[in-house]
Order: sequence, then C-alpha cells, then structure tokens
Amino acid sequence: MNSSAETGIITDSGYTIDEEDVQVHWDEYKAVTVNLGNLRQALDSGNFSLRLLDEDVEIIIFESDKQDGYYRGYANGVAANEAEFYCGKVSSHCYVDLGTHSYHIANTGEMNGNEMVYVLYMTDCEKEEQRHEQYPIDPLTFEISNEDSLGHNISIEIFDPSNSLIFSENYSMSPGEIISSPEVSEVLGTHRYVVTLDGDYSFEQSSTVARSTGLGSSEKLYFNIVNDSEYPVDVAVAIA
Repeated sequence: MNSSAETGIITDSGYTIDEEDVQVHWDEYKAVTVNLGNLRQALDSGNFSLRLLDEDVEIIIFESDKQDGYYRGYANGVAANEAEFYCGKVSSHCYVDLGTHSYHIANTGEMNGNEMVYVLYMTDCEKEEQRHEQYPIDPLTFEISNEDSLGHNISIEIFDPSNSLIFSENYSMSPGEIISSPEVSEVLGTHRYVVTLDGDYSFEQSSTVARSTGLGSSEKLYFNIVNDSEYPVDVAVAIA
C-alpha cells in the first residue's frame, strides 16, 4: 500500500492562514499543498494511505467516475467510515469520516507562489455536536428582486467551500417580482455565487455560512435587478 509521504500527495505549505479565516469547526488545521497527479494516481489504484495531520488513514476506493474526477470509498477497513474525493484538473477536495472525527481538505482560493493553498482540518464530532446545540447553523439563502420596468432572466449557481456545485437555477422574472430561495446549504464556510443576467452579464459574489450567535450569523445576499446598463444587478449583503 502506498502512503502519501511516499507518493507526495500532501505537503506542508509555508502559507499562514489568517486568523479571521479560521473556522470554528476547524479543531485542528494546517495549510498544505496537494499534488493532483499523485492524488489521482493513488485514487485510481484503489488502495492507498494518507497522512492526515498526525494520523495515517488507509483508504479503499470502491466507486469512481474518473472522467469527472469523483471517487467514493471507506477508511481504515470500516464501511461506515465514508471517504469522498474530488480530483479535478486544477483543484481537489477530500472528506474522510472516522466516526469520532472527520478530516477535510479544502481549497482556500489562495496561492503560495505558483502553488494552490489548501487547508487540511479535523473536526471533532463530539465538540461539533456541542457547538451545534449551542449555536445552530444558519442555512444559506438569497433573494432576487426585479426593480426594472422590463422582464429579465437570471441564473444562479452556488459552489460550496470545497468548490462543488450545489445549486443551479434559472429564473424568469417579471417587473416588481421578488423571489426568495430555499435553504441552500448548511455547510460552514464561504460559498461562491456565479450570477448571469439575460445570458450576457455575469459576475461572482461570495457569502459565508456561519452559526447563529448573539453577534450575528450567516451572510444573506440580495440581488436587485435595476435599470443600469453598466451595472444591472445591485448586490446587498446582510447578516441573517
């Protein structure tokens, strides 16, 4: 069986994660880089080991979609220990559940030189349950309003902190119409929106899913379609 040290999958990064970017569910964490070629080779082998923080974890892959880069398996010989991987051309993410704790490798969107920076973090399940009871997660939602005198088509795509597409919807809106989204995500962290108006005006925006506390919680985006040829969508951010 190969190990991540032998195959060079995960390497410590000299990048320092800003304190303001550290999430409460990161009970232990560090910045790393991921060699996508070595990771893909290990996943395709179906049987390999990863060094996750200070723990060696044995991975068995039983399902894969190599074209799209998605792999599923289990860890340490226990079928309930779910392991999921995405390995794309330019990015990846990883989730391994060991029952008492889970590991995640997520793209930070930052670069250290010419290398993409990832955060490798561990979440303690007991601590997370206590946090959830005290401070429940405020789900991600958004609102769209058409304040123009004309009808418009607008599409919304949302990517979670691991850069997975979790929401995609197209709306045809009449003048004065307001649309409130369903609850999109309860995954803690920054989510990325890709918004396209009438097929030719596109931009990105982000908001963060957080826990409900006395100081605030998740950010909610308000997309207001207005009569402005240069900036036809006005975006407002509110703390839910």
